[in-house]
Amino acid sequence: MKNKFILTILILVNVSQIISQGEPIIEQINPLYILPDNMPLQTKLLWAENGLLRKTNLFHVDRPREIELRTKMLQLHQKLALGTLGLMFAQGYLGFQLQDATTNYMELSDRHAALGKVAFGFYLTSAMLSYTAPPALRYNQKIDSIRIHRWLSIIHFAGMIALPSLGKIVSNPGNYNLTYDEALTIHRGVALTTISSMTLSALITFLPF
Repeated sequence: MKNKFILTILILVNVSQIISQGEPIIEQINPLYILPDNMPLQTKLLWAENGLLRKTNLFHVDRPREIELRTKMLQLHQKLALGTLGLMFAQGYLGFQLQDATTNYMELSDRHAALGKVAFGFYLTSAMLSYTAPPALRYNQKIDSIRIHRWLSIIHFAGMIALPSLGKIVSNPGNYNLTYDEALTIHRGVALTTISSMTLSALITFLPF
């Protein structure tokens, strides 16, 4: 009787081992280590599993470190963006002074151009930090303040690219079959649109949605 009992126990143990070997092993994966879905296009090109930065073998999927790097890059992005906005306001002020300038026209023009170059450098650096930052933990499908912030960035990015060329047109409007007033109006309109979209883009990030 005792031998039958032991034999029964051994059979049950063997059967349970066979069953457990046939079952798939379910691993609990921490969401912190998973790349998010619906990443923006430029983020996907750089940071997806087969993205350009992954292929360099310099960046492996290490989400905690990536989130830390993202935070630092976006904080610097915000500081440079605010600096750019300040420079743009100063440049705009000098631009309005140029309209009534007489003997000091060239001095104001040189300052206006110098501020433009510094602002452009700040802006491109700020944009690079934003567009190349590692992916966030998740991306919302709904329209929120961050998504509107990205849409507005398209407007002020186009404006910042166009302004240097428009400034050259104002300096020599005759070469483009324009009068000085026509060239200045176009330049001023693009500048105001750019500054307005940048200001709104900065303010909207503070909204609670």
